[in-house]
Amino acid sequence: MNKRFRNARRLVSMAAFSLAATAWGDSSAALFPAPMIFAPGVVSGPQNDGAPTFTPDARTIYFERSYGHRSIIFESRRIGATWSKPQVASFSGPWSDQHPTLSPNGRLMVFASTRKQVSTEHPNDPPKTLAGLWSVQRIKTGWSEPVRLPDTVNISNLVFKPSIAGNGDVYFMSAASSGADGPNWRLFHSAWVDGAYQTAQPLSFSNGTYFDVDPYIAPDQSYIVFSSRGRRSPDDGHEHLYVALREGKDWGAVHPLRYAGDDWGADDGEAQVSPDGMTLYFSSGRQPAVDRTKPRNQMLADIARSEAWDNGNTNVWTLPIRLLFEANGLSSASVLIDHALAPAGSNVRS
Repeated sequence: MNKRFRNARRLVSMAAFSLAATAWGDSSAALFPAPMIFAPGVVSGPQNDGAPTFTPDARTIYFERSYGHRSIIFESRRIGATWSKPQVASFSGPWSDQHPTLSPNGRLMVFASTRKQVSTEHPNDPPKTLAGLWSVQRIKTGWSEPVRLPDTVNISNLVFKPSIAGNGDVYFMSAASSGADGPNWRLFHSAWVDGAYQTAQPLSFSNGTYFDVDPYIAPDQSYIVFSSRGRRSPDDGHEHLYVALREGKDWGAVHPLRYAGDDWGADDGEAQVSPDGMTLYFSSGRQPAVDRTKPRNQMLADIARSEAWDNGNTNVWTLPIRLLFEANGLSSASVLIDHALAPAGSNVRS
């Protein structure tokens, strides 16, 4: 979610995909997967980096990198088994841009931005700074100029973290205002009907009781992953990962997505899923306590890693989504994930 409204994030240095025994809920134990850092020193670098969105062939990624009060969208390409040095995306800046998300077929990108724009009703007035969701279209030379989405989507001055379904519908987080405890975030959906976005409606399970942010919608809208604060008991004051499954035209119960080490005291958010539907990407600011009993050579190795990426800022982590769903009691995960990959119609705008 928007870094301006998020508590400082910390990183945890974890090994590759593994299983760990973790107690959850009552005294029962379950096997939960452990996350793996994504592209350390390249995508996950020394700045605050947000979860990437992928082109359909999974060979190009776009992600946000935050520098203090400014966020910029970067692009990186896969070369063999590594990722190229990130470059600023052609459409990003000098404004603050974040939360890029590609449509399943890669033709449309929607992102959050704060930009100056001339009023269509009063073209002679000075440009006004408008925050909200903007889009670019894939063209022969790269990307088109950014265009602000209509007010049916930009329903307030606090609209962030879009996600695009296969039929062009857009999901996002928004808050009507910011109070003493910060914005009261909820999740919304704007349907793409007859070439236009319809007035966004809140999701049924996101009624303002909890702090719901950062949605990712499956291409066929069969499930939605998001982050929330206040749903875990006891509430630890942090945002954690959750999923809701489609039930008919509405949403079913909200389920926590627990993983090994998700109780280290940090926010998890900005969920994205790989084009093949197999990997969940998310941003997290976790870091273990310093072990001062380590030998000096280990301390020097820790320092070198901190200079590359592991310095307490937000970075990108991955989890195997099928294993994650199954470990959290979602026995239909395999069918659900396979179904979610059904290709969108070729005539869809997105």
